[in-house]
Amino acid sequence: MLHTARHRLLLFLLLFLLLILAAVAAVAREPDRQPPDGFRSLAPGLEYRHELRPSIPLSIHVLRIERARQPWDIRVGLGQGTVFGLEPLDIMTARTAKAIHQPALAAINGDFFVIKPGPYQGDTRGLQISDGELVSRPAGSSFWIAAGGELKIGPVASKLRVVWPDGKAETPLGLNEARADDAVVLYTPTLGIRLGDAAAPPCTRTQGGRELVLEIVHGGLSQLSRREEHDLAQSLDRRENGTVPLTLHVGNAYSARVREVRDRGDTPLAPDRLILSIGPKQIDKLPAVKAGDLLKLAIETEPDLRGVPTAIGAGRILIRDGKLPDLGPAKQPRHPRSLVGWNAQHLFFMVIDGRQPKLSIGMTYPEMAALARQYGCSAAVELDGGGSSTLWAQGKILNSPSDGSPRAVANGLILFRKQKP
Repeated sequence: MLHTARHRLLLFLLLFLLLILAAVAAVAREPDRQPPDGFRSLAPGLEYRHELRPSIPLSIHVLRIERARQPWDIRVGLGQGTVFGLEPLDIMTARTAKAIHQPALAAINGDFFVIKPGPYQGDTRGLQISDGELVSRPAGSSFWIAAGGELKIGPVASKLRVVWPDGKAETPLGLNEARADDAVVLYTPTLGIRLGDAAAPPCTRTQGGRELVLEIVHGGLSQLSRREEHDLAQSLDRRENGTVPLTLHVGNAYSARVREVRDRGDTPLAPDRLILSIGPKQIDKLPAVKAGDLLKLAIETEPDLRGVPTAIGAGRILIRDGKLPDLGPAKQPRHPRSLVGWNAQHLFFMVIDGRQPKLSIGMTYPEMAALARQYGCSAAVELDGGGSSTLWAQGKILNSPSDGSPRAVANGLILFRKQKP
């Protein structure tokens, strides 16, 4: 009798254990399940969750950032502080934090960039606005923080152009990028100048063509407001003292005087100068320009990103206004992925590890969108992926980069707590 009861108890426990294991396996196999909370606090308003789905397998890292009660400052960090600099995310974050004298709380890698070695390695594919400065022109999908603090995603087009001395002829401009033979590109000090760097000044890295060395002047063709004129005058005074490099801001139209005309490329940069580089196939198509002439540089975008402090180029839009766009067939290559998403309550930085068969095989675009929706995002956009996918918080890399160590990347989104005025 006792023997039979013991067997029944063991059989019941075995069945109960099998039911639990089956339930766990079913949950792990279900990619569209609503995840339980499972977040742990890293700092007030900042939480982290590492979700494992072993049957696929997937390793998912999520930073959840409270929006309602916590004032945040999200900045674009530049690799080595320049346009073509490359730097691992943790080093970039530490250097950026040191420069602004604030501790960073979290960071995620940013836009796609030229990874092939060469003179323009590190050039990002799209928009960069760092601390209000337009660093790279927009091209395609972007993520930005509006002047009023709203989070935005969508296509942004460049309307950068130079108006020649006659005030009528104008030409579209590239910005801090490789210059084609039939293009005109404007180069700023942020291309390669780092304050306090005693090395020889870097150059535009161009070959051939014609380059105009420009200096910003007061009044003239500038269409700035009185307040902007005042701020520009003060900043020009500081730049002439070598303390602040020249920067461009969306929505401004700058008057620039031609300081020098050079019939060759690779002009040295300087903190208080801009370089307008004209490709050899454009020289005969444009108005003649001589030293002393005035040009207008119209720094505009569509939509107007005037006053935007932070913006970065991005990949595919995964969710917009709560809706999923057509992201192609379900069967797609899986790769490591990074994304930023949000809803009214939270901002999310997410990285999905990949290319590691025993740990995580990565995701497709539809799976990324489904993941963002599972965590409650009403908007989400892809960032650079592959070996670039990196998530950082509390002084360490949280995910498992597919290269085996953090890749040097061109830029990233870095989270700081906003300082009280």
